[in-house]
Amino acid sequence: MDLYDFTVQDINDAPVSLRDYEGKVLLIINSATECGFTPQYDILQDLYEKYEQDGFAVLDFPCDQFGHQAPGTNEEIASFCDSRYGITFPIFSKIEVNGKNESPLFAYLKSKKGFAGFQPEHPLTPMLLSALERTDPDYENNSDIKWNFTKFLIDQKGQVVARFEPTADMMDVEQQILKLLRQKDTEEFVYKTHDTCSTEIRLNLEGNVVTNISFTGGCNGNLKAIPILVNGWTVEEIEEKLSGILCGRRPTSCADQLAKAVRAAYNARQLS
Repeated sequence: MDLYDFTVQDINDAPVSLRDYEGKVLLIINSATECGFTPQYDILQDLYEKYEQDGFAVLDFPCDQFGHQAPGTNEEIASFCDSRYGITFPIFSKIEVNGKNESPLFAYLKSKKGFAGFQPEHPLTPMLLSALERTDPDYENNSDIKWNFTKFLIDQKGQVVARFEPTADMMDVEQQILKLLRQKDTEEFVYKTHDTCSTEIRLNLEGNVVTNISFTGGCNGNLKAIPILVNGWTVEEIEEKLSGILCGRRPTSCADQLAKAVRAAYNARQLS
């Protein structure tokens, strides 16, 4: 079972398949309206507005299991989020995230990423540690959600790539989101060189910039220096400087083969 196999309930208790969000970067959170972390709603809404058009969404699941800090009905929670913070990202029906009635979605998320630890410098960390030491002495070794506004970051393939505790620096959260959003423009290509050499050229394209060049198999005499020299060049720069270079032993050199490889990769990407 993967993330997109789950169905959840929206704020009106209508079923929503997470497959509706396939291909997006997601931040899935458990929230509360009367918590010391509730002002994070402001930052989350800002992130949603900044990156929605790039394929990002926040999925908010209210939960009343921590300090009874989400006491309202679904309608009251939605009204609070709208009037106080202008929330426009999806808010789902209230759930439980730990225990026998825990949401299957959150059980899955916890199985993928365990407790990540609180930030020592956060002013609310001592309160959280004190509460957990009383109620859950083994808190460091289990994956239970510890408090409101725990966040799970999901990549475009539905993989759980990070868990942020409520004390995490939101600037760090944003940087991780950005890293994933930028990866949508990165793709690996493999190009077979000429028949006289069994070498494969592997490279990544970020837009029209060539990165992570490597050669596998075949000769390795002239190959070792090429990735270091041209990593980060554009397709056009590589073609201009490497195309047509001859090798005494072969009709074309590995440099010329690389120029052909990056053009073939770029053209394939434009057609996809």
